[in-house]
Amino acid sequence: MEANIPSGERKRKNRPYLLYLRQTLIALKPHYEVFRDGMNAVYTVEGDLARRVFSIRRGGSEILTLRRKLARILAEYTIEKDGQVIARVKKGLFRSLSGQVYDKDLEIRVAFESYNFDIFVGGRKLCRIEQENARFHDCYDIRMYDGAMEDFAVALAIVCDHVSDKADSTRYSD
Repeated sequence: MEANIPSGERKRKNRPYLLYLRQTLIALKPHYEVFRDGMNAVYTVEGDLARRVFSIRRGGSEILTLRRKLARILAEYTIEKDGQVIARVKKGLFRSLSGQVYDKDLEIRVAFESYNFDIFVGGRKLCRIEQENARFHDCYDIRMYDGAMEDFAVALAIVCDHVSDKADSTRYSD
């Protein structure tokens, strides 16, 4: 029983925590920063619109690559780690998204009246991404429930931002 284990040896519970994503809109290339504890930028994301690719970096090193496939009626994305595809995400109608992560189902539930995204991997809640109203940049709170997949949640936040931007500009079409 856990009650008999000395407090120093008990396993730490995976408690929810917040990340904060901010997009800089006044830039030649899409640029995002992700902060923890409000001060420390732990991730940076640089986009290349011509190639439809985003480099997700932590500590200066690329950890994931997000690619948007060309010539699709509804958007499709892949997420790569070390050159290998680890996830596929497809946009459905009206901001719905689904796919696969490693061999688990990915489901992104979107609140119709807002731009809040609940992300589930293999039936377990990974995170909730909530858009804040901002004037000169898009901002999101990312409430993490599974810290082991934090890198992946950052990549999905970029996908959610793209879906939100497209919905605003074209009335829910891709």
